[in-house]
Amino acid sequence: MRLVKINAPQDKGADISKIAFSVGISQVSVFQVEVLRDDGNRETKDAVDIETSTPKAKRFVDALLEADFYNSTDYSINIRQPRSIISKESFRELTKPLVEPATDIFEELWQFSHITVGFVGRNFIAACLLAFGLIRQQILLIIAGLLFLQLLPLLLAIGYGAWMRTWKLVGQSLLAFITAVVLLILSGVSVAAVSNPPLKYDEFNSMLVGFLISLAVGVAASLANVDDAGRREFIGLAATAQIAIIPVWFGICFVFGFPTTTSQHEITSRAVGFGLNVLTIIVASLATYILLGATNHRITDGKSN
Repeated sequence: MRLVKINAPQDKGADISKIAFSVGISQVSVFQVEVLRDDGNRETKDAVDIETSTPKAKRFVDALLEADFYNSTDYSINIRQPRSIISKESFRELTKPLVEPATDIFEELWQFSHITVGFVGRNFIAACLLAFGLIRQQILLIIAGLLFLQLLPLLLAIGYGAWMRTWKLVGQSLLAFITAVVLLILSGVSVAAVSNPPLKYDEFNSMLVGFLISLAVGVAASLANVDDAGRREFIGLAATAQIAIIPVWFGICFVFGFPTTTSQHEITSRAVGFGLNVLTIIVASLATYILLGATNHRITDGKSN
């Protein structure tokens, strides 16, 4: 479900209402608001409120962005997700969860790509739990570490940003991902420095199996990301298991040395497999977004990319 509010130039409420009716929305509210600016100017604008299902909200926003009169300078679009809506529309119709508006996906991926103190602290602590779990082969610690790692949204953002030609998002997400990988390696080094060998974990998939799992994860991640009913946290666990364990494993090996049971070919295959898994998730997720129609290039019109 979505609540959509548009602030538009005066007398444009009727044009916006026509677009809403054309995509199956049965009712809109139009009223005037006074906008105060920091330079002291006042401006009267039309405000349009819409309460509808997620798919209809997406169709409406896409149609509005494509309208001849729309521009990001004079119009603002605010999309919210309420807990519930009670109206004349049926619950069955209101609660349809797929597909989310592209604006929701785009701004969520932007939000996850910021490197903050929380980002660094959360990923480093989670990676330390993962590292200790790998050394001791303790599955509960491994799962606990994987649950709190923030890697999957960064890969989704790289592909999505590239398709949208928003190179700032690509650059920011790539930098955040590199930062996360460095934190993974450092956590492995740090935990190994205060632990005793041996490194017990050795349950790696072959490169082919890793590719197939990453392909499935990339598709599932996008499906979850565009669906109000998606369980994204579980998809995140599957993705981080594919790409987080290898950097931590290498970090531990830098201190302990590589296990005698691991050949040079296996070491190389794991490093190459890491890159292949990352690329596969990016491509598979992007392809899914495109096939679902979850992108809209008009979002970035008039904005610095």
